[in-house]
Amino acid sequence: MVNEEKITELVDLFIPATTETPEIKCEKSSGRIMMVGNLIPSDPQSFLSPVQRWVQNYITIFNPQSITIEFYLTFINGCSEYHLGKLLKNLEELHLKGLPVRVICHYENEDLDMKEWGKDLSMALRIPIELVEIN
Repeated sequence: MVNEEKITELVDLFIPATTETPEIKCEKSSGRIMMVGNLIPSDPQSFLSPVQRWVQNYITIFNPQSITIEFYLTFINGCSEYHLGKLLKNLEELHLKGLPVRVICHYENEDLDMKEWGKDLSMALRIPIELVEIN
């Protein structure tokens, strides 16, 4: 039997950006998650798993008042979209159970692909999705 250490403290999560992965910040004080950059890792499931764990621990330890996830993505591939969708579905379940969850998709004014991606999210999820044009 494996002894699982009980997590009693949660720290902010920071993952620096690369050319294939976004910078990710998860802030326990505000319940804010940000992703900035490209989301095209070779293994999106492994890349996003620390965020999934952080969210689960955050919910378990903190009993938060709300969660906001902000995307400043410039490109996302299909496989990454699938795994990010799993994270968003988990957040949707929390939202439907009463935890306010907001998703904000920032897109550059000429980036129609990312604007459409945000619109697609709003049709696929039962979470408030805000589209914010920048520039």
